Amino acid sequence: MALPAALLLLCAAASADPASAALRAGDDAYAKRSAPGRAAEAAERYAEAAAMRPGDASVELRLARARAFLAAAGGPAGPGWLEVMRPAERALRRVSPAFAAAIDQGQDLGEAAQRVERPGAEPLYWLALGTMGLARERGLAALLLTGAPARRAMERAAELDEAVDEAGPRRALGAWLAVLPSAGGGGAERSRAAFARARALAPRSLRGRVAEAETLAVLLQDRALFDRLLGEVLAADPAADPAFAPEHQQAQGRARELLARRDRLF
Repeated sequence: MALPAALLLLCAAASADPASAALRAGDDAYAKRSAPGRAAEAAERYAEAAAMRPGDASVELRLARARAFLAAAGGPAGPGWLEVMRPAERALRRVSPAFAAAIDQGQDLGEAAQRVERPGAEPLYWLALGTMGLARERGLAALLLTGAPARRAMERAAELDEAVDEAGPRRALGAWLAVLPSAGGGGAERSRAAFARARALAPRSLRGRVAEAETLAVLLQDRALFDRLLGEVLAADPAADPAFAPEHQQAQGRARELLARRDRLF
């Protein structure tokens, strides 16, 4: 049976828009990101769409999320945190001209972040996360140089929307405050408070427990806390929250790695 003319026109319009096709392919791959190769495929399709739609913050955010998933997984084939920062900053510049102006005037990330308002919460979160991730990849000197500005940026992201990415801003702050020196705003008590807030906001998040075990429990040399948190992670059903099931599977893998290294950490 012949398709209605209106439907044919819609199909033709969709096929004539390669950016939309790339986005659909990226969304399909991202939904299956726990399967081998699908997260990388999603990032590739989103990068194609971003090139065809420069300045589209929603596309850049998709790209930042996909690359962050890959960066968190680690491995030599995945993108580093710098590749998370780039689309996040492009998205943030688009939704927050005041932030862009502050950066262009020479302010650091922590200072410029104070100019961001609610629509910029998520891109600011990914930018701060990528900045700290890159600093940790590059070692202690980079961490000391950029750790404090990244922390201030994440604190601003938490003020704007602390629930994004399963309480991601609070989870990140908990981890960072455990590794930053007190001169950079770190400390065990502040870390503990941030993790407690993250648990209150996202009680089913497995990533928060892994982060707390890997950072705060190790800092305090609290082996009982380490074992309890990672035991809870491994006992959980990763599909209890379907939206984040791939991240929960990733967290369980990280928990197994940490338990295998327990005797070297304590």
